[in-house]
Amino acid sequence: MRIQKFAHSCLLVEEGGARLLLDPGSFSTGFDGLTGLTGVLVTHIHGDHLDVERLYTLLESNPDARVVSDEASAEPLAERGVTAQVVHEGDSFDLGVPIRAYGRRHAVIHPDLPVVPNVGYLVADRFFHPGDAFTVPDEPVEVLGVPAGAPWMKLSEAVDYIRTVRPQTAVPIHECVLAFPRMAYGMLDQLAPEGTSLTVLDDGGPVQI
Repeated sequence: MRIQKFAHSCLLVEEGGARLLLDPGSFSTGFDGLTGLTGVLVTHIHGDHLDVERLYTLLESNPDARVVSDEASAEPLAERGVTAQVVHEGDSFDLGVPIRAYGRRHAVIHPDLPVVPNVGYLVADRFFHPGDAFTVPDEPVEVLGVPAGAPWMKLSEAVDYIRTVRPQTAVPIHECVLAFPRMAYGMLDQLAPEGTSLTVLDDGGPVQI
């Protein structure tokens, strides 16, 4: 599996013949020129995970890419002429590799703010992108995208998330809200359980895992 990060929560995951882009949002850069995509996966409707206009433009260069999203994201996509396959927790589908959806709701930011749907994706039975939640799949995860900072979380929760899932590799995501992401990465690395290594992808280069 090859993974490349385009800042924040946007990742390109390649496995076999699949070339999948996850959460192309407004905080992310560099994904706009990608071609040959087989699928685009959206975890939830927030702009830092879904930039509708940029995704629309991206799809013009990737006409064969299937778009998969949670139910809330499907509406603004449809308004822009993009048809998304809506998935819910427990759904399984194939985009060149098997993918399974996990989770229902975005983590609570504040009780006064609405909670939107959030779907995490287990790709090729290996890599899990949780979106904005600490969803724990009911099967082993080899590579975990772990949020490093957000209004809805504490760093200690990210540590506990890694310790619960116990992946072989943890990849920090959702870092653009932090002034010094490396400080959070150091803590995650220090407190990760034995057998889990932290792999930082912020330099933009693809990494084989």
